[in-house]
Formats: sequence, structure tokens, C-alpha cells
Amino acid sequence: MAFTIPHYKVTSLSTFSQNASFHRQFHYQRPIAIRIPITGSPKLPIIQCSIDNSKNTLRTCKNCKTQFDPSLNHPLACRFHTAHFGGETKRKFESVYSGGTMDTPDSGIVFQYWHCCGSEDPFDPGCTAAPHSSYDD
Repeated sequence: MAFTIPHYKVTSLSTFSQNASFHRQFHYQRPIAIRIPITGSPKLPIIQCSIDNSKNTLRTCKNCKTQFDPSLNHPLACRFHTAHFGGETKRKFESVYSGGTMDTPDSGIVFQYWHCCGSEDPFDPGCTAAPHSSYDD
């Protein structure tokens, strides 16, 4: 798939040069269209963090499920949670022995959190930092 950009939407070459003759040389040519092929998914861009572009050395991390280049791996590269994100009702945290009545307002509402660190943000990057660990290791 490809799309076409009309000439008038392409940045003018006069902005790149202060030379008036350069501007006159390109300004009066007839309009052109540029075809730019679209590769990959139109929703998600392809991001590759690799030193060498000629090799496809990316691996998938077991902990954070992202792709990484082993040559760029370092001790704090991966952020992940060691337990699951789930919920409990507030009633579970109340105790009759500590003054709770087991009948407080919102006692039946599910309280969701990461069970490893207690964070209530489902998109929290992770409470543990470590190097990426590949399935190939």
C-alpha cells in the first residue's frame, strides 16, 4: 500500500536554502507527487533498538515480553512485576478483631492491585529491575 503527498504539502525547498538562485531553480517546476510505501502495521510502528541494523538479533524477554538486543542488555534494562494484578474485596482486609464491623461502606467493591508491590496502577512499569532474560538463554 502507498499514499501520495501533493507537491504543495511537501516542505518548500526555500526554507532549506538562503540562496535566491537555488529557490528560483526549484520553485517554478511543475508540481510533482511523491509515493511513499507503507510497510508494517499502520497502527503500531516498528521500533528496533539495535547497534547493527544488518543483523536481526532481537530476542523476546521472558519477564516483560518486549524485544531487546542482547548487546544492549544491562542490569536495569527490564522492569516487571513478580506477581499478578488482581483483586480482593475490601471486606477481606477488615477484621472484627481489629475493630472492623465487616459491614463498612464499599466493603463489596473489588480492590485491584499488584500482589507483589501493592501498586494500584495496572500500567505500572514494574517493581523489579533486572537484565532482560531471553527464552533462548
